[in-house]
Amino acid sequence: MDYKKNFSGIGLFQAPVLTKGHRYIGLAALLGLCFVVSHLVTVFVTCMVEGFDWGINAWVLDIMGFLAAFFFMILCWRSSGRSSGEFRKENYWICLWAIITLSVRVLDSLMLFGLVKLSAIYITPEGPVLLSNIVSELVFGVAFNVTALIGSLMLLIWPQDVDDIHSGNYL
Repeated sequence: MDYKKNFSGIGLFQAPVLTKGHRYIGLAALLGLCFVVSHLVTVFVTCMVEGFDWGINAWVLDIMGFLAAFFFMILCWRSSGRSSGEFRKENYWICLWAIITLSVRVLDSLMLFGLVKLSAIYITPEGPVLLSNIVSELVFGVAFNVTALIGSLMLLIWPQDVDDIHSGNYL
């Protein structure tokens, strides 16, 4: 597949040397876009089924998580079009965000299935609200985080688009 040609109109996969790490981070950006859209659908479904009274904690955590994911999706998008050396600092942030968010997703998954109950955050959803959460948070969210983590680690540890020894781009 000619990634550069197929995605040139949207600035994705446009790194000078397109490595496997760039392809992973670009896939993370696409999965991040799917997450952002599906998360908005989940909020809509939740509001239609449960109403708007989720509690301040749930709203604040939801909005903060959404904004963080949105901005890290943009970072992944930009990373797929830059050399690993040029975007090194940002790739560290992507890696850190992916590690933290994967940890939070474990707790979120346990809460979604009622294995952990933290009513101060939210009540275990049911029906369409549970289904929309599974799609957005587990399917797209976890896939987004895992591919971002893999891609950022590849660009940080095995950049393949620079000479590691001479450029200083190694851990």
